[in-house]
Amino acid sequence: MSKELELPRVEDTALEQLLDGALSAHAIAPRPEWRAEALSYLRAIADAATLVRSLDLGDAEEPAPVYRP
Repeated sequence: MSKELELPRVEDTALEQLLDGALSAHAIAPRPEWRAEALSYLRAIADAATLVRSLDLGDAEEPAPVYRP
C-alpha cells in the first residue's frame, strides 16, 4: 500500500538560482518582464514534482513497464 511522505517545499531562492544558472549556461539575455513569468512556471513544475515524489510506491510497485525490444 502506498503512503505519502512529507517533503519540504522548494525554496524560492533555489528556483531563482536555477533560473539564473540556466540563463547563464545558455547565454540567454532575458528581458526583465520575463523573469516573474519564468519563475512562476518553475514554481508550478517544482510543486508538481514534490507532489509526485511525495507518494511512496515501495519496492513492490513498478512505476512503468520497461521496454525491451
